[in-house]
Amino acid sequence: MKSCPGTYFILVAEDLTKGQVIGTTTLVVEQKFIHGAGMRGRIEDVVVSEDYRGLELGKLLVETLTLLSKQLGCYKISLECADRNVRFYEALGYNVDKEKFMVQRFK
Repeated sequence: MKSCPGTYFILVAEDLTKGQVIGTTTLVVEQKFIHGAGMRGRIEDVVVSEDYRGLELGKLLVETLTLLSKQLGCYKISLECADRNVRFYEALGYNVDKEKFMVQRFK
């Protein structure tokens, strides 16, 4: 990550009273050949500790990276999520895309 400046932006939420990480997420910015060599943002790994869910930390993390991607000049931002999380992201302005995401996993 250090060898790719301007590509990875990691947010960490910490409970300072306990010295514990309670949430995190990452923005990955890709330089694309299309859109005039524009940049595309992708949010990954949104996680909030179970004890801190319901406090809108996930919302804060996602909204912060969404604003950052706009500030960086990304032409779009996307994320993948489980079906059970679609409503959460829709409430933050994200829409289900018609494109199907394909994956090939390696052992």
